[in-house]
Amino acid sequence: MSAANEQASRFDPGFAREFYALENGEYAKLCMQCGLCAVTCASREFMDLPPRKLFKLVQAGDKEAVLQSQTPWLCTSCMTCTVRCPRGIPIIDVMHGLKYFLIQQGSKAPVALMSKIFAENMLRRGRVFELALTNSFFLKAYGPVGAIPIALKMRSVGQPMLLKGRLPLKPPKKIKGLDQVHKIVKKATEVMKREGHQDGV
Repeated sequence: MSAANEQASRFDPGFAREFYALENGEYAKLCMQCGLCAVTCASREFMDLPPRKLFKLVQAGDKEAVLQSQTPWLCTSCMTCTVRCPRGIPIIDVMHGLKYFLIQQGSKAPVALMSKIFAENMLRRGRVFELALTNSFFLKAYGPVGAIPIALKMRSVGQPMLLKGRLPLKPPKKIKGLDQVHKIVKKATEVMKREGHQDGV
């Protein structure tokens, strides 16, 4: 297969239709590529693609690039992009729908795994145990052999945090009312399942 054919086979003409069928996915059609979402986004430095580029890839049918993107997972839902968008696109809602789609598609983006581990960690005590969070993430994402070189590479960050008590070795106490948090999550999961999200995501 020639390089041109390989490049062409990367694009799936049906992907845009699949995306637009997602909850709020159709709003992506309205994007006029002005770039205001990218300029105003507080997480733009960490995103691999600004929302407008993500929408352009959807229109082009580059499903693989969209599936690998970390952008939806880094959206903090601060609403700035939605408020500033001259076309009134509810970008946050589109991102939430996209996250659901990526979960369904088995996204392998490391930041997707981090989101899952973060939620599990937080639900245990009502607050995050950072040391367990980072250990779980690196072990699951890279395996024991791959995690060790990364941990060594990041020791300039980890050691000062340990010494300053910013990365406690002991887990934090459970918050009061943790059972209420679990009830909220359970109720939200039931609502999502009732609305057709089979796994409650």
